[in-house]
Amino acid sequence: MTHGAQQPLVELFVEGVDLPLVDVTLDPPSVPKSLAWCWSHLERSVPDPARVQLVVTGYMAGSVRRWSPEEGAAGTHTVEHGAGLSAGKTIRLPEGGAVVLLHAYYFRNDLDPDSTEANRLIARRVLVHEAQHVVMHQNRQVHQPGPGASFRDLNLVGGAAAIIEEYRAEISVGAEFRRGEPRWEANTIMADLQANLDAAVATYQGHRSLNRLVFEVTSSVLIGWRGLAYAAARESVLPENGGAGDVSAISLGTRGFDESWRAFAEVRRRVEPAGVVMPRHELEAVAADFAEIIRGSMVDLGFRWDDDAFAVAPWFVESATYGAASTGSLTRMQRLRARWARRPALGGSLRG
Repeated sequence: MTHGAQQPLVELFVEGVDLPLVDVTLDPPSVPKSLAWCWSHLERSVPDPARVQLVVTGYMAGSVRRWSPEEGAAGTHTVEHGAGLSAGKTIRLPEGGAVVLLHAYYFRNDLDPDSTEANRLIARRVLVHEAQHVVMHQNRQVHQPGPGASFRDLNLVGGAAAIIEEYRAEISVGAEFRRGEPRWEANTIMADLQANLDAAVATYQGHRSLNRLVFEVTSSVLIGWRGLAYAAARESVLPENGGAGDVSAISLGTRGFDESWRAFAEVRRRVEPAGVVMPRHELEAVAADFAEIIRGSMVDLGFRWDDDAFAVAPWFVESATYGAASTGSLTRMQRLRARWARRPALGGSLRG
């Protein structure tokens, strides 16, 4: 950014970090090459750049809170990403507006050359992914269930639609932006999912809050499916199984989950990259069908959610992995209650 250059349509903000640490100056106005590339690429990639802001932030949760129109957005972001470093996020605003957040860490100037180069690659890769979310938002490609949807559909259909959106963004990130990125291992994702489900049911025996159980189980399943969608998207861009470009042949080896995995492969064939405008009815149908796959996978994993009833399969609490689950998050009283319960709690009615 120099004097005399054409004023960018995308507005740039830097917050939560000392400007010298990221080589940003106000007089004369200038930004480092890596940030300049991200800024320029975002402007070129989206349909309406004048409605977009690019924010480089040293405090992601605080910036989510500041820029998001939704109350509690920062808390949701923290749940999704944990306490670790979040590289980027897109916040949708009304009328096609959008805010793209990138973490300032990836533009720091006080790191060694190898770390600086790795950060340059990560910043570009994250920016390209987030730009796809802006494209879909401005092309009215974001689908969520309406206000009349049931609590279950708000979670499952809404979660399915969000994962499909992530998949569309990921298959739009070309191989040139994926150099050095780690692979998403489907079997590792499933192992983490199983551990999280075991812990959720084990702690439920102490706290006995069905709403909390539903939240923890559903969140774990959706996070697992999001990881699987990332793995499938990477394989479609960088095929590594003999050029097949499809990880649906991988056996996940988890209580009949393979059938759901194969069904997801069929749904993915109906999904277009982020830049393609899909008819609204197709978006809705894909989300509904994938939600049913997710619901079926929950049954395979040991959980049944029918209307307002949520139940844990009796065989779940007899499995070897559940027997080894940690209850470290329980209070002493909750642990005693779980230990001396005559039989394990297996769910009930959400209304009750």
